[in-house]
Amino acid sequence: MLAAALPLSFLLFAQVRVGVQVGERRTAGDSAAVERVVHADSARRDTTTRVRRPRIAVTAEHIATAFEDAPARTLLESARVARLAQDSSLLSYDAETYQRISVGLGLKAIGRERLFMRHENSARVRWQRGHGAVIDVTGSRTVFPALMGARVSADVNGTGSIPYYPGRDDLWFGAEAMAAERPDVELIHPIAAGAEAYYRFSSGDSVIFRLHDGSTIRLVELRVRPRQPDWRLAVGSLWFDASTAQLVRAVYRLAVPVDFWYFIREEGEEDDIPLAVRPLITPMTGTVTSLMIEHGLYEGRYWLPRAQAAEGEMQVGFMRVPVRLEESFDYAVVNGLTEELPEIRDVRIELVRDSVIADSLGLSGSERRDWLRERRRERRIAQREAGDQPACDDGATERLSHQSRHNGIVPLLVRTPCDTVALVGSPSLPPSIYAPGEEVFSKTDLEEMQRMIGFSAQAGFGPQRPTLLWGPTRNLLRYNRVEGLSAGIGARQELGQGLALEGLAQIGIADLQPNAELSLSRSDGARTVRIGAYRRLVAANDWGTPLGFGSSLNAVLFGRDEGFYYRALGAELAGTGIRGSRFEWRLFAERHDAAEVETHFSLANALHGLRFIDNIAADDATLVGVGARLTRTFGLDPQKVRLFGDIRLEGGSGDFTYGRAAVDATLSRSITSRLAGALTAGGGTTLGEVPVQRLWYLGGTQTVRGQTAGTAAGDAYWLARAELGGAFVAARPLVFFDLGWAGDRADWRNPGQPMSGAGIGASIMDGLLRFDVARGIRPRERWTANLYFEATF
Repeated sequence: MLAAALPLSFLLFAQVRVGVQVGERRTAGDSAAVERVVHADSARRDTTTRVRRPRIAVTAEHIATAFEDAPARTLLESARVARLAQDSSLLSYDAETYQRISVGLGLKAIGRERLFMRHENSARVRWQRGHGAVIDVTGSRTVFPALMGARVSADVNGTGSIPYYPGRDDLWFGAEAMAAERPDVELIHPIAAGAEAYYRFSSGDSVIFRLHDGSTIRLVELRVRPRQPDWRLAVGSLWFDASTAQLVRAVYRLAVPVDFWYFIREEGEEDDIPLAVRPLITPMTGTVTSLMIEHGLYEGRYWLPRAQAAEGEMQVGFMRVPVRLEESFDYAVVNGLTEELPEIRDVRIELVRDSVIADSLGLSGSERRDWLRERRRERRIAQREAGDQPACDDGATERLSHQSRHNGIVPLLVRTPCDTVALVGSPSLPPSIYAPGEEVFSKTDLEEMQRMIGFSAQAGFGPQRPTLLWGPTRNLLRYNRVEGLSAGIGARQELGQGLALEGLAQIGIADLQPNAELSLSRSDGARTVRIGAYRRLVAANDWGTPLGFGSSLNAVLFGRDEGFYYRALGAELAGTGIRGSRFEWRLFAERHDAAEVETHFSLANALHGLRFIDNIAADDATLVGVGARLTRTFGLDPQKVRLFGDIRLEGGSGDFTYGRAAVDATLSRSITSRLAGALTAGGGTTLGEVPVQRLWYLGGTQTVRGQTAGTAAGDAYWLARAELGGAFVAARPLVFFDLGWAGDRADWRNPGQPMSGAGIGASIMDGLLRFDVARGIRPRERWTANLYFEATF
């Protein structure tokens, strides 16, 4: 459950809040008294259950250094006033809303994209000042392909967002109501009072556009840069209506990755996580690569939210979790509601009452949450028995849910049809949950807005406290036949200006050879450039991750280590990118040396005397070169065509002068409702004289199953694999047949007898975990069993 909850926790930083469903009618008493109780309870809980970092007091020096120019100061002060001024003339609206949340899952830094969860909903939202909002859900569906296959289920709890309400914060979309200063909120608003202590501001571009009636609107840009690297701060570009200082467009990201362990410790939940699990989920960070907001002008005077999008990526141990949120709002009526909205119960007082009772009982943590959840369930049952809120199985046509959002400011009545088939197939949703959603922003707009927060937009210089790196992350805990058990530790320090300094040190107990790396990187969240020096153990393999967690598990348990290793001492300039395709490149200067097998210990060796295979005898070489790799996934629907492509290029010069290039692709799709298949094809070749450690090595779990890793090696290869299995991707049995050849590139067209293998297996969570039993056919006839991660089918 923790792994499933973490992606949703990440959405906190996209400001997605879900209302709490409670019951009973409004208690007697004026609304001001209710507000006082709610805010008093909120403040009491913030001071008793959370230890927050104190805010920095604004000084004269802060004011003097906060603005690069006078227009920036004028614009900030005007925006600050406009932000707190509620437009009392906005009385109501009627809007259609759409929301999509997508969460991926993978175990490789660069590899196949896998959809873990997607949720979509659409609704009609009618809001009226002093009354609240009525949300009529028109469509809602959720799919968990890796857990439940392609089956799409109706989500009766999906309600979506409220486009606007008085006091809504225009920047932290979906967040609670704005205030001049919110010391109880971790994120530090760049427009709020006191922001000068944390940010620097400068005026930017301006643009004028003409409306259909001939009038013009001028937008001006305010560039926001944090003084120091801190995940509570935003790097962004804010555009305002020059005449009203109302926010029109915003694009920003958090200055540095978020450390989720901070929140776990803050909430006192660290003890709930077993000690044995903590190394597997460390680090636990979230990188917000972009948040984009655009407002539209309605009735010639109201700037209301039109489109919003957020994307980022979590790192949980060796798991990679991409996240994307998209929302759009279409207003049919502004200030023109002609129908009377139904009664909406104000349930805030019940929330506070339950909270106070829970505290008086001494409940905290998970006990407190379970008790509150049970109270709300009992209240819903009582409402149904009283006939106030009939259930669908009692003959009702819709579910009624009275809720309260945004710290009790917005009372809601949510009405959801009981017809779940109609919810899933709603015409207000895209034809398929896997299809591209509504185009919230055009490709041109996305590229332009992402450019605004690229490498040139960074927090100021200010070294932060280093954080420790340990466990499976960065392969600092691994097992192989060269090092035996190899453990290490590292530290990472955010410096500001997008820079981070990182150092790692590691040694294996079998070879007692030290490994170390020191690097300086710069990142804008989506792209990273790094320069560093190192001495490391390197795997020559082009497939799989021999130094990763799964391979280490196979080595220590089953005595199967398919890596071919050599040592490298050198320096590199490298980069990665994660938008659309996943891309990495490097320029390197290295000294290569051979690595000897130093241990044969494994559980299989202790029980059956099984020894590891020999390692390659790497050529001693000094090389200068360049390498690049590009992977791309097309298609997410398990029932449709999906394609994963992997392109690799490399060239070097020195003691050897060579070039190498390869491409692999896996195509999969369902054949019938119960049967699916996949075909993999690949090939690669070289130029010049290639050192032993840069040849192609075939055989083993990632190439030809049933054959020992390295059964065939050469300066060219081709590979073909066919798999047939169940269509249920969460857990599918399958059969497979593999063919492959590696050898002299002059023999490419006449390779002779290729090696082959066949077998049966099981794929779990769309290939996230894979188990195969394979039989070698040629050249060796032998049985092997393999357990590994990140299969392509």
